[in-house]
Amino acid sequence: MRRVFLFLLAVPVIAVAQGAAGRTPYELVNPFIGTAADGNTFPAATLPFGMIQWGPDTRADGWYHYGDKTLRGFSLTHISGAGCPLYADVPVLPWTGEVTENPGSGTYTLDFSHDREQAHPGYYAVETANGVKTELAAGLRAGMARFVFPEGATRTLLMEAGNSATVDEDGRKADTSAVTIKGNTVTGTVHSGGFCNSNTTYTLYFAFQFAEPFSATGIWDATLHPGATEVSGRKAGAWVSFAKSSKPLLAKVGVSFVSVENALANLKGEMPGWDFDAVHRAATRAWTSALGKVDATGGSDEQRVLFYTGLYHMLLSPNLFSDNNGDYVGFDGKVRRLKTGEEQYANYSDWDIYRDVVQLHALLFPHRSAQMMQSLVRDAEQSGWLSRWAAANDNTYVMGGDSEAILLAEAFSFGTRRFDTQTALKYMVKGATDPGTGLHGQSERPGLAEYLKNGYVSLNGGKNESAASNSLEYNNADFAVSQMAAALGDKATADRLLRSAQNWRKLWDPETGFIRPRQLDGSFLQGWDPDHLAPHHTNWDTADQMGFEEGSAWQYTFMLPFNYAGLFKAMGGPEVVIPKLDKFFSKVSGWALPNYTVTNEPDFCAAYAYAWAGAPWKTQQVVDRVQRETFFNKPEGLPGNDDLGATSGVYVWNALGMYPAIPGVGGMVLGTPMFPHATIRLGNGHVLEIAAKGKGIYVQGVTLNGRAYTSSWLPLSALGAARNVLEFRMGEEPNKSWAARPEDAPPSYDPLAVGATASHGPR
Repeated sequence: MRRVFLFLLAVPVIAVAQGAAGRTPYELVNPFIGTAADGNTFPAATLPFGMIQWGPDTRADGWYHYGDKTLRGFSLTHISGAGCPLYADVPVLPWTGEVTENPGSGTYTLDFSHDREQAHPGYYAVETANGVKTELAAGLRAGMARFVFPEGATRTLLMEAGNSATVDEDGRKADTSAVTIKGNTVTGTVHSGGFCNSNTTYTLYFAFQFAEPFSATGIWDATLHPGATEVSGRKAGAWVSFAKSSKPLLAKVGVSFVSVENALANLKGEMPGWDFDAVHRAATRAWTSALGKVDATGGSDEQRVLFYTGLYHMLLSPNLFSDNNGDYVGFDGKVRRLKTGEEQYANYSDWDIYRDVVQLHALLFPHRSAQMMQSLVRDAEQSGWLSRWAAANDNTYVMGGDSEAILLAEAFSFGTRRFDTQTALKYMVKGATDPGTGLHGQSERPGLAEYLKNGYVSLNGGKNESAASNSLEYNNADFAVSQMAAALGDKATADRLLRSAQNWRKLWDPETGFIRPRQLDGSFLQGWDPDHLAPHHTNWDTADQMGFEEGSAWQYTFMLPFNYAGLFKAMGGPEVVIPKLDKFFSKVSGWALPNYTVTNEPDFCAAYAYAWAGAPWKTQQVVDRVQRETFFNKPEGLPGNDDLGATSGVYVWNALGMYPAIPGVGGMVLGTPMFPHATIRLGNGHVLEIAAKGKGIYVQGVTLNGRAYTSSWLPLSALGAARNVLEFRMGEEPNKSWAARPEDAPPSYDPLAVGATASHGPR
């Protein structure tokens, strides 16, 4: 339990609904969840989708590791839950001694204790071992700090402009940073990049201002330069000192990805004064409004903390990338200016967030979601292609598949309409049909020519170890694009891509009952067993199965939710599928390959597969286990990387009693609600109330707006009333007949099925 220390401000009182334990959604968020083990989250001060995330780092890789005892500084930018380091630009460290060694060497750190630390949405504070009390609060593109130094201590701030998380050690980026000290301002530039070893770059500009004049200054590169005011080079930085005093030292900073001038303008526009408490209160109001879109009551205190922390994590990215004046740097490297009211966003871990994050953004924040999707369209227009895992204004090509196409289709299907859908569709179709190359000479869909010719990507003699998983991701992307094309009236494209989405059958192996990788000559991979790794891999915990990225045949075989009916028929029907799923779910925690693992995204939808097999009660069982056995209110409480909110999204959707399983289709599979009551205030002005009556995890029956509802599928079109009430009647024993009929299952889309009546609709 974290203890609040006296210098910290009380959380501002905001008029919102209280939880059952008397705490508001804002107060329930625990930003330290996920900061230990592999969660890779951060406790920095930031706003929903904000550009700046000002907070602590404990290591040079830019992560905050809860178990560490020292801080390297408070950096201005972060990314939540990613699997590789990125950003952590310009760490600032309050120092009470003399600056006698080069801070660029990493020798300056401060011990700290969690007993003297606190974090809330938009706010972070800590007292370090040197007695300095640091408080941070954030706006969208600017932040403010309040430092209280001990009486009689030297008051110095170190700013390591050349010490980002991914600074090249081999010198590929020659000028890593630049700093200029002038008046009461410190400005500078950071050049970094290389996310997940990609050939990518970004440039960040920053501008600090201080409420007091400097008593001494200095800069460093390879050596210290006391009194100097300008430096450019690798590992560069600056320090500024102030007259000894115990009164608070106030500092504020603006950031921009365009220019120092824009960083100063962002700072002036957002924080013209020096009222730290006002910045803190504004951040509290912003988060209170965002988190208040969902009001969940009842349940345990831990469940509410996990739920609202999960929702908080889902609202940290994508990140605002354009400045107050509308300027941003495009994927072509050119500075562009948006029209009034438009915003550019960056940082899309598309392979992760297409599973469950983008849908929530579309439902709760349709205007902002539209700006996010239009940002992707602009990126494509400037680079010629949709991106893969876009970071800043560059394309990292991290992870397989064609996930950005699914992002666009998902946002569209969940109600986001106010973006250039026709141009989006043009690039979605281009990615699905054109084997060309884009930025850095890489492809949106590697192996596409082979996929178009044969219906799958081959292992190619072992050169493509993710061949089968890439093929299945392309199937999902083809399907999602087909749905958007159909909605926009392009029937020919919809028909063609819906048919190519069924190419999973080309990798279906009836002998083993799994998706199985194929070789270049079309033969199945030999010496292969779905329960074991390829011969040259020996450990499920550290290696992928041959043919699959970060997973196995078990996991990827069940990653076809758009046609579970066809897949389950190929498997032999429910009498074969259900025991197979039971074996798959014999474990739900840890990196439990080849079983189900909530640790990684391909499995996210699989818990709901039982609904297609006529056994939704087993989904209810599994979802309850996932919630209880894999998420906890502690720093190591996330089961793996949070991946920009995707893993948290599993908890959030499960807790609401539903999951958006089918890519590109607006609707949710029903599960088991955690809370007795939840109210979701949709961005279109409608309200969805979810009520759970009775005890137990098993659904006995469902009503929608007072009428019996027998299906385990809830399309968004069913929520047309201004106020919609979805009521679950719960029990302690499973009701094996509810939603068990084939006609009550969620839809499957298969133009190749016998009796199929529509090329782009369910059968």
